[in-house]
Amino acid sequence: MDKQTSDTVKIKINGKDRPVSDKEPKTEEYQISSWEEKLQAEKEIASAKKEEEDFPWLLPEDDDTIFEDDPKVVTPKKKKILSNSTVTPFVYSKKTKSKSNFVTFPLKQMFTVILMAIFLGVGFGYIALNFLSNKDMPDASVPTVVTNDTPDTASTEGGDTEEPAAASTSTETLQLYAVQGGIFSTKEGADTVSSNIKNKGFASTVIEADGSFTVLAGIGKEKAETEALNNLYKQNSFNDFWGGKQLSLSIATTKSADQWVSSIVTLSSLASQATNGQSVNQEDIVAVESQIKEIETANETEKSLLSKLSEAAANVKGNKGWEAQQAILEVVASLQS
Repeated sequence: MDKQTSDTVKIKINGKDRPVSDKEPKTEEYQISSWEEKLQAEKEIASAKKEEEDFPWLLPEDDDTIFEDDPKVVTPKKKKILSNSTVTPFVYSKKTKSKSNFVTFPLKQMFTVILMAIFLGVGFGYIALNFLSNKDMPDASVPTVVTNDTPDTASTEGGDTEEPAAASTSTETLQLYAVQGGIFSTKEGADTVSSNIKNKGFASTVIEADGSFTVLAGIGKEKAETEALNNLYKQNSFNDFWGGKQLSLSIATTKSADQWVSSIVTLSSLASQATNGQSVNQEDIVAVESQIKEIETANETEKSLLSKLSEAAANVKGNKGWEAQQAILEVVASLQS
């Protein structure tokens, strides 16, 4: 049986096979015998054209690697898109802005600015404080020494007022022996005993040392001199006194503290001799008076104390031993630093 070759391709449309050929289609002539048949034929032709238009044709994709003339090439299967189908584009959902971003961002920024302002303010304030305090602080200065001897006096209607002592610039250690009348924890108790001693015609003063108050009842250059004074107290019922007590005090004056110490030591020895009934060398008295006159003073307080030393020298010359002791004790208590 011979093979039938044909250039016709059959396509099934709506369940019916329809031949499609690449040759020019042959127009068939219909024999129309009446107007009814003509209308029926036109309807069929119009229906056939409509079916061809409604057919979902498969559109080939452009692919340079496919050769249509070669029947052995197998094209990969791809998803076909129908020509008459509508593609619905994917619509992205609108992203709603988070309200928290609008709230947290300004708050973080605000706290950051506040913290930076605090740190900067504290830093600049600390720098400014150090700068101003170092600049405005007065420089430490050494107390000035007054060289003139002219006293500054201030008078009122009631009389002259005593000037305060100038700042001390010279110190010296005074080492003597003393008669100790007692040590007290309060100044009131020490003053009471001291007043009782003076009321009986003896000499006494109170000095403060290490928070306690000591009653002194006489001083001397040698230990034996104060022991002799202590015997006089025992004869007058002061049995609890202690003679021969070593005394070391710091003396502070504006000038020449060593001259003050030397004069006090010499006078205390002469006063002890006069109190104990011993004879005093007049030349020693003249020498100590000359020494007292050479002492320079810078204020009224020191002038008054220097006058007491001169008074003590005069009392020694007049054999008034206890009066001389009292004057010397008052100078020592005033000059103690």
